[in-house]
Amino acid sequence: MRTIKLLATLRDVAGTSRLDVPFDTGTVHDLTAAISRVSPALAGEMLDDHGNLSGLVHIFVNGRNIEWLNGMDTVIEEGDSLTLIPPTAGG
Repeated sequence: MRTIKLLATLRDVAGTSRLDVPFDTGTVHDLTAAISRVSPALAGEMLDDHGNLSGLVHIFVNGRNIEWLNGMDTVIEEGDSLTLIPPTAGG
């Protein structure tokens, strides 16, 4: 079981600030499949119709955005921290 921290509006979508997902190790792609089974509403925000990230949610592994790692192929190991963050804009 893995606990994923949800920030900002994603808390409202999932109904919690910490989502427990039956997932140990694997890729981000595997993680998103597990999230889809636990929280279809959150998966609907995260993924497009082809199973790719929609751009409405950023996934961070150990504080690093997966866009700067290996994207959906980023490997998640036991003990890694996971955070989902909606995009932000400032001015």
